[in-house]
Amino acid sequence: MKKLRLRMAFYRVGRGREASSAMSHPLGYVFWHKPHRGISSRAYERRLLGFQGSLRARPPDGLVDVLSFREGALPWSNRRSTTYEDWYLVRDFQSLGALNDAAVNDANKRPHDEVAEGASVLAGGVYTRRRGDLRLQDALYATWVRKPVRAPYEEFLGGLSDSVEGLRTDLWQRQMVLGPAPEFCVHSETPIELPEDLRHASMRVRLVAERRA
Repeated sequence: MKKLRLRMAFYRVGRGREASSAMSHPLGYVFWHKPHRGISSRAYERRLLGFQGSLRARPPDGLVDVLSFREGALPWSNRRSTTYEDWYLVRDFQSLGALNDAAVNDANKRPHDEVAEGASVLAGGVYTRRRGDLRLQDALYATWVRKPVRAPYEEFLGGLSDSVEGLRTDLWQRQMVLGPAPEFCVHSETPIELPEDLRHASMRVRLVAERRA
């Protein structure tokens, strides 16, 4: 069976102007996947967290953060199904290459393969953070938005900002198309209301963390 190469990252607080810039405008490799039939969510999440822990122990250069959300549907589908959405944040595009290599090096190969052997790959994408003061790990809702074809970006982004005024949110914009996910994503602590003419999908997201026995 062909091995799945997962690209993941971890959170490391640096110093100086470079660290501040990375925290403000990181790139996010977003990866959607789900376990094969017969694999429990508990076992799958244990493998996933094990791999992320291995990367944190031996971090490649340029990594900013790593986390995973559990959600009940994909941003582009109405079909209900437990899905995992990983956010692997890096400093720049060069760091994506370092992350990709580190994911399957000798130190991380075993935990990587344990996840890969039980995973079905659904889609991926690369996004950049444009604005917002909400930490990704504090997000409780994700709203994926498609810009109307004829709408100017400035007008669209202005309307989006007005819709979330006064709320702690973030805003991510797609940089590379690796699947069917919408161009924009807004994370928030509460559900947000957008104009009816905007095509969007909102969902509850739950941070994947160690479960108590």
